[in-house]
Amino acid sequence: MADRKAFQIVAVSVAVLLVLSVTLWFVYVGAAGGDTDETIAFTHGGEVFFEAGLDYIKGFESVKFETVIRSSVLKPAKVEYTGVRLLDLLSDMNVDMNGKKSIIVKGGDGYMTGVSFDELNKKDIYIAYEMDGKPLKPREKNGYGPYQLVIPGDPYSQRWCKYIYEVEVE
Repeated sequence: MADRKAFQIVAVSVAVLLVLSVTLWFVYVGAAGGDTDETIAFTHGGEVFFEAGLDYIKGFESVKFETVIRSSVLKPAKVEYTGVRLLDLLSDMNVDMNGKKSIIVKGGDGYMTGVSFDELNKKDIYIAYEMDGKPLKPREKNGYGPYQLVIPGDPYSQRWCKYIYEVEVE
């Protein structure tokens, strides 16, 4: 009788773990792992004033540029990105830059970085969507995308922002 109860407890525990594992896989990998139509929310004062999807972004002149990914953990690697100038996107959205100081780019991993409007006017700063001719993979597939802020020449790529979901105009 005791062996039968122990077997039932083990069987129920294994079944619960299996259901939990499948559920977690679906939530974290299965549901988000496909090719989704991700958008970037452009906000000001906490309000979304524009949402840009890949079709909108690809409607601009694409720029291919080489740069080096620098990291404190990995060797520097030369890559070719394809993207659009962030300034072109903001101009098309009729963002009034008078009186505004900067933009804050927010990534899905919790990282945020700032770019001043003065810097935006002097440098080519990009929203990239391809690396080495292939779409940027999402975080769930060990990628940097679907969108990444790239500032060529930035030491150690420390101000680059992966998994962009929001650009806040301050």
